Amino acid sequence: MTRQLEAVFKQGVLRPVEPLLLAEDQRVLVTISDIPDSAASPTRADELQWLRLHQADYRGQWVALQGSELISHGAKATNVRTEARQKGVLRPLMVHVPDEPDLPSAGWL
Repeated sequence: MTRQLEAVFKQGVLRPVEPLLLAEDQRVLVTISDIPDSAASPTRADELQWLRLHQADYRGQWVALQGSELISHGAKATNVRTEARQKGVLRPLMVHVPDEPDLPSAGWL
């Protein structure tokens, strides 16, 4: 399986930004590509546009978005996040779509 992850090189050590789900002593092949600063912290404009267009179809569910793509959705945030990570998306925008439109929704994962 091939996955992409974001990492930071600090004090001589390459550290992943998010935890890795790897077996102890698992060997992996690492390819390094520079990420421009603008790509490291996206504006999430595409995700917000997707929500405006599609949120009515996912009321009461958690959605994981990357750009204008729905990566995963479901009733439990942890399951949605896990599925997104299994698909190689380590930092999706996670949103709970409220049952009732125009009600605020927020949470921590």
